[in-house]
Amino acid sequence: MERIEAPDAPWAMDADVQAGLVDALGTPEFGPAVLHALGAMAGVEEIFAFRRTDDGVLPAVILSAGAGSEAGGRAEAYRRHYFRFDPLNRVFHAGGDLGLCLRVRPDDIGDRDYRRDCYARPGFVEKLSILRPGRGGWTTLSLFRHGGSGAFSDGEVRDLRAFGRLLLPLIEAHGRVFGANRPPPGSAAAVEARLRSLCPALTDRERAVCARTVIGMTAEGIGLDLGIRPTSVLTYRRRAYERLGISTALQLAARLFH
Repeated sequence: MERIEAPDAPWAMDADVQAGLVDALGTPEFGPAVLHALGAMAGVEEIFAFRRTDDGVLPAVILSAGAGSEAGGRAEAYRRHYFRFDPLNRVFHAGGDLGLCLRVRPDDIGDRDYRRDCYARPGFVEKLSILRPGRGGWTTLSLFRHGGSGAFSDGEVRDLRAFGRLLLPLIEAHGRVFGANRPPPGSAAAVEARLRSLCPALTDRERAVCARTVIGMTAEGIGLDLGIRPTSVLTYRRRAYERLGISTALQLAARLFH
């Protein structure tokens, strides 16, 4: 693991980018907006922001976004299991300065499963993490790029570090606002939010139908809830299953919660 010591470049956030991020704050669109800004700047292909506290509990995922449908699943796997093996833990335990930036490569990862699932399978060549210490813990923004794009250059690292230090307070605010507005666990709205993260290829209507299927509603009940015919419910569900390569509600639930 390499600590980035270079000073920030003289750089400022574009006003339109800043306005777009602020407008999206507290909504499900914030993660994609952050990814778009970072992708335009330095070809970042996946992002993951989380909060670690000093009391040893599991990390809290604030946002995750990527070009494919697996970004949310990787973030959840990290939160549940792989955070224990992250070299960043040495920094969390030791404390550090505001705006700390670290580069983590696959060879830095000792755990085979973590290295396979979060680096080798998605093809990531490295992780660049910008950390912000605060009261009782840390907020961390991690940026990934595929091997085909190569590692981040020194100039890209300087720009990303500067941008990340401006982004982290917005990410923390997003976590507070979005967390307060988050629907109750097990509700259709909560399952829709998870589907939006894990299965972005679904349309809004397909997502709504699938969410209500997962929580046990019948086609008739879903039709009444959404104001559509039961036959339309079956059509939307069939299309969604075809997109996801599944055939049953049990397979859908397994995709979402395992």
